[in-house]
Amino acid sequence: MNNYNSGSRFEKREKKRKSNIVLNALIGIVFVLIIVIGYQLATGGKEEASSKYNEPPEIKLANEKNKEKAVEDKEQEESKDTEEGKEEDLKEDEPTDKGEEESKDNDEANDESVSKDPFEEATITEGPPNSNVKEVIENPAWEPVGTTQSGEHAADYSKNSQDWAEMKKALSYATAIPESEMIIWFLGNNGSPNDAVGTISPKDKSAKYKVYITWIDGQGWKPTKVEKIK
Repeated sequence: MNNYNSGSRFEKREKKRKSNIVLNALIGIVFVLIIVIGYQLATGGKEEASSKYNEPPEIKLANEKNKEKAVEDKEQEESKDTEEGKEEDLKEDEPTDKGEEESKDNDEANDESVSKDPFEEATITEGPPNSNVKEVIENPAWEPVGTTQSGEHAADYSKNSQDWAEMKKALSYATAIPESEMIIWFLGNNGSPNDAVGTISPKDKSAKYKVYITWIDGQGWKPTKVEKIK
């Protein structure tokens, strides 16, 4: 009876031990599966997220080229706009430049007419004896200097008048003394409303002239005679 009970207890322990081994094995397998599945889920999510940001080399290169092309196109457009703006500025400046050139040409023409020797075709004779006139100069080539005035003319000897400016021009024309280098000692009436006389010299006072001028309707003041004073 004792032997039977001992055998029964032994078998029960053996069965229980085997059951524990199987249970522990199953628990280990489940634990391993949990770790493997969890790892796959974790790494799979990271790879999916990484794939969104890590593009294949071909796609990445294409995107970079597209960006570079967009930058180049923008720079070319800005450069084109700048060039067009410069061209517009040049076009706007053209009338001014043309006006300046015309003004310069007119100034050169005026300087040439003044600097031209007014006595080149003139008849020069000695002044009357016992007078302060050294030479008398008359030139048939002299012409009226032009005018902006119209209508009936009456000489105006005020220094800010148009008549005064045109008379100064005639004095300069007859003697080749530039207006800016001229000293006017006297400029006034010479016996009639259309005749005037002026006494002038250059600023260095190297010579002194008495210039007779007459008014030609529509054409301005014209020199008629120049006396070089001693």
